[in-house]
Amino acid sequence: MRFPILTLAITIIFLANFTSAVQAQFYEGKQITVIVNYGAGGSTDVMARLVAKHLEKHIPGSPEVVVTNMAGAGGLVATNYMGEVAKADGLTLAFFGTPFMQYALQDPALTVDLSNFVWLGGFGQPQLCFIRKDAGTGVESVDDLLQIGEFKLGGYRATSSTDIRMRLGLDLLGASYKHVTGYRSSAKVLAALLQNEVSYSCISMTLYRKSFEPNLVEPGLATVLFYYSLIDAEGNPVRNPLLEDIPTFVDVHERLKGERPSGMLFDALSAINNIAVTMLRGVFLPEGTPNEAVEALATAWSALAEDEEFISDYRSLAGATPSLLNGAEAKERLDSIGNIDPEIVAFIKEYAIQE
Repeated sequence: MRFPILTLAITIIFLANFTSAVQAQFYEGKQITVIVNYGAGGSTDVMARLVAKHLEKHIPGSPEVVVTNMAGAGGLVATNYMGEVAKADGLTLAFFGTPFMQYALQDPALTVDLSNFVWLGGFGQPQLCFIRKDAGTGVESVDDLLQIGEFKLGGYRATSSTDIRMRLGLDLLGASYKHVTGYRSSAKVLAALLQNEVSYSCISMTLYRKSFEPNLVEPGLATVLFYYSLIDAEGNPVRNPLLEDIPTFVDVHERLKGERPSGMLFDALSAINNIAVTMLRGVFLPEGTPNEAVEALATAWSALAEDEEFISDYRSLAGATPSLLNGAEAKERLDSIGNIDPEIVAFIKEYAIQE
């Protein structure tokens, strides 16, 4: 019995080495362009550059990896480019703030089908919400939120998942606010908060740790209220162990309203939030990309989960350990959008344009 087992082992090793050699030959001497669908300096861009730096080490053939920004239309300019213009040659890779909200709402500005892309992976992050301490009549803690009068919410785009989640949360709490949107980037939202044009916003943990905490919270200008965690099937928050000192939105609702949130507003929030928290960023290739390229990049993406240098850099940037999805998991998250109750989708469509 030893000889067949030995033969099988040798065959497996040979095939692995052969596959690696083919992948290396494909990328040797080439350049991969990573396209980011938002502007330089934003959370998607910052994370893309961190990932590209470490991904490059794991790609057979050691191609050069460069990052370029293609902002516009809430990330849709680049998304449409990847489906309609980018060549399926393995040399163009998308690292995007996943436009799942536009996909779910069938936004006519999105002219490509996200399910047709070749998905390599993705990852998510909780979103932290905070408010200036001088908002309304003054805020010291979340307990003051419903007594301060009207304050201004700073958003990105009326139909973005961030804007809709912010509004749904505040409406569920019964807060008095004015929605000011169109800032388009986190840098512009930060500037608006610093200039006191707006008082309230929410941001991914990466940008919170990198920009908003040192510029707003640490100087005492703002205070964190809560974060949007995963919400399970029973409506319970799945708490993040790295944010033990910050309550979840569900915790705050129960604290201020005396009960867990429920109803259509909460159903809509849960549907949007759970996709965003698990796949805020998506990584994919154009449809038809050669198998050698897909396999090489998928292997490199998987290697990041064991790359201690990448994990350390990610922790320094985001204050958390990366939770990476593989291609199948990312595609599963995307497909789950099609399973959202049509009644909830119709409600969100109407809600997104209400002011």
